[in-house]
Amino acid sequence: MAKVYGIGAAVVILGALFKIKHWPGADPMLILGMGTEVVIFVISAFEPAHKEYDWSLVYPEFAGIESESSNKKSSKGQGTVSQQLDKMLEETKVGPELIGSLGNGLKSLSENVNNLKDLSSAAVATDEYAKNVNVAAKSVMGLNSSYNQAVEAMGAMVSASEGSKEYGVQVEKMTKNLASLNSVYELEIAESNNHLKSINEFVGNLSKVVNSLADSQKEADNFKNEIGKLSGNLTALNNVYGNMLAAMNVNRSSN
Repeated sequence: MAKVYGIGAAVVILGALFKIKHWPGADPMLILGMGTEVVIFVISAFEPAHKEYDWSLVYPEFAGIESESSNKKSSKGQGTVSQQLDKMLEETKVGPELIGSLGNGLKSLSENVNNLKDLSSAAVATDEYAKNVNVAAKSVMGLNSSYNQAVEAMGAMVSASEGSKEYGVQVEKMTKNLASLNSVYELEIAESNNHLKSINEFVGNLSKVVNSLADSQKEADNFKNEIGKLSGNLTALNNVYGNMLAAMNVNRSSN
């Protein structure tokens, strides 16, 4: 049993050490240690009492000690228990004040024992506090990283601002060039409109001329037809006159 008690005590102390140092696996180790202590207490409750041996059989000089002590106890047993207690207090010079102080000490001891019951809760709270501190440290690290990124972004913005100034100058130049091109384009459009109007007028006049020529062609055709008719009439008339002259010549020759 001594080995069981020793090994169990070592496990209990190791679990408490893990919890105090906040090492990884502290909670399982603490539970293991407390569980081991409970098992040891349960085993000790069933442990048989130590057997008392008669040492007088081995050491004969111890044979008269027990009888003398029993005689003293019997002689002292003649007085009452309260008298014996008063006598003992007088011999040790224990007064009411010392007894009251002893009572206060026992009361304080009881309070301390009750406070020890909250030790596990305090350990858990300490563990939670350590976890919160770790979380806060990670948050601070994240904030520091975000701050560094913000500084880099500001630097990039400054560089971009300088570049944007040059970009603005180039845009201004391009705007002026576009304005000049727009003016030239407007002049070209105005001249093109004028040329287009002139071309439209020329086309209109040309259409009139073509129409006039078409009308003249019709008139020329009509004139040609009329001339042809007139030529035919003249030919017929000449034939008539020729026949008449021939007839007249025949009549003259016969006379």
